[in-house]
Amino acid sequence: MISCFHSVGLPDRSATEVISMAAEAGYAAIEFNAETLPWAPPHVTPATPREDRLALVETAKFLDIEIIGVGAHIFMLSGDKAHREAAITFVNGCTDLAVDLGTSIVHILSGPQSADGSSTENWRWFADAVARTTDYARRKGVALGIEAIAGHQFHQADDYGRLIRDLPGVDFKVNFDPSHLIVQGENPMRVIDAYADRINHMHMKDGSGRFPDFAFPPLGSGDIDFQGLVSALGRSGYTGAYSVEYEAQVFGFQADEATILASGLEFLKSLDELR
Repeated sequence: MISCFHSVGLPDRSATEVISMAAEAGYAAIEFNAETLPWAPPHVTPATPREDRLALVETAKFLDIEIIGVGAHIFMLSGDKAHREAAITFVNGCTDLAVDLGTSIVHILSGPQSADGSSTENWRWFADAVARTTDYARRKGVALGIEAIAGHQFHQADDYGRLIRDLPGVDFKVNFDPSHLIVQGENPMRVIDAYADRINHMHMKDGSGRFPDFAFPPLGSGDIDFQGLVSALGRSGYTGAYSVEYEAQVFGFQADEATILASGLEFLKSLDELR
């Protein structure tokens, strides 16, 4: 099993610094954030110069840590076709970025439903985007996954099944983040039971409360049965990364960088399959 750290947990550090700090802390892999968040700028984007990409690869190689994925999160829904096309271009640019960084995993989200269209129209827009970005990724040797996000158009376990039915032959993957499911009152195990063969990446982030009154507290402080989920994934044959995604600071859980790194890895090592 692969211990991984999501760069969003160190928003004030450069991509190079995140690699060094994660490697020093003992992680086997790093996942890069390409999303612009209210509290965290992206560490890499499609605009990252090629020489900077190569420098990151060399740093990771020197420190013996794998670059394992890119979070290409951008809101993809709008009644404005130009906006939707720009979002697709961004995701495809992140796929090219992933290739340069030596990884074959990119994941996306839908964004909230746009007021410019009905739920049906928003779903159709997202399905079209998934089909196109998945095909582009496939041709580049990259697997594109989808993350269900609380409050977004694509937000629940059953959405994976619906999209599979709507897009036969489109081999999109599942970026499994149980935190967004638990805060909606869903059982994250349903995703493993139904779609384990599509899961190619897992975010380790806890959740408590019910959306919209919810929190993502430090690992082990929320409502998720991580031991049960990790055991089930192991039985399914999953051998991918378990990526610590620390966003607890947004909900008032303050910790210094060393604690964020060390506590995440310690939690991973507390799980039977990751010892």
